[in-house]
Amino acid sequence: MNRYTKKVDQFAAAPMFCCSILFLAFFAGTLHLFNLDSPGIALDICNWCLFLLYPCFVAEAVTHIALGSPRWKFNLLYCLAPPLRICARDQMTGRSIWFPVLAWREVNQAFLERVRKSFSVPMLVMALLVLPLFAVEHYWQKQIEATPLLADITALATGLIWFAFTLEFIVMISIEQKRVDYCRKHWIDLAVICLPMIAFLRAFRMAGLLKSARMFRLKSLIMKLYRAALMLDVINRLLQRNPEKRIARLETLLIEKEREITSIRTEMALLSDKIKLKSLSVCEDNCQEETPQRRAA
Repeated sequence: MNRYTKKVDQFAAAPMFCCSILFLAFFAGTLHLFNLDSPGIALDICNWCLFLLYPCFVAEAVTHIALGSPRWKFNLLYCLAPPLRICARDQMTGRSIWFPVLAWREVNQAFLERVRKSFSVPMLVMALLVLPLFAVEHYWQKQIEATPLLADITALATGLIWFAFTLEFIVMISIEQKRVDYCRKHWIDLAVICLPMIAFLRAFRMAGLLKSARMFRLKSLIMKLYRAALMLDVINRLLQRNPEKRIARLETLLIEKEREITSIRTEMALLSDKIKLKSLSVCEDNCQEETPQRRAA
């Protein structure tokens, strides 16, 4: 059974990774389009795509349960929250993660640093996109409210930013060893991810009261908190950017200094060898001079 588990794991790695990414993307669309007063066909497309993708996670879970895979319980978790399948670990050991281009990689500190660096620049760009998006929403608010297409585009743009933040968080929380510490340090990211979901769940529960003043105020408050969290995240990433550059410069300087130290030590060793050779040659000369004198004596 373990042999079949490994084969299924290897076969399903790439397709399920793509399914998980697509599920998260369409869920981001649903999450942000659902909060619109008059959602259009875009919301229906996202919902249907979610409906079509979900059986893939159920089928994988059933397969691993039937095979008796060691980590089949995690597949039940992925059925409850399919985006968590993005960085699922291997079924046999739980030490490796499949990643595009990199394929299966063992989770260690080097891999963590590599993934962290690969996310740093794209996530900074995505965070900076918040500023023009908020400007558009502020200055063209009436036009957006009057035009459903513009409202859909704005909601999808916000959903794209949410998708990027959520993807980074899922990947990093899957790789990190100290997950609680990571959540504590990145509480702003967690707020950015959770606030739209809270608004979505509240709206879903109170669908009949969607037009009421109380529900409108609640949605407005949550979205304001969401925007505030996004802005805090932008500021936080910008502030973190400078220390990273400083560390990179210091690492380069450290490498150069270590090379200088190595060259100095090499030169010192060569000089020491020369001194030893010179002292040995002097001793040999003295010995050669003393030998004839002793013979003559």
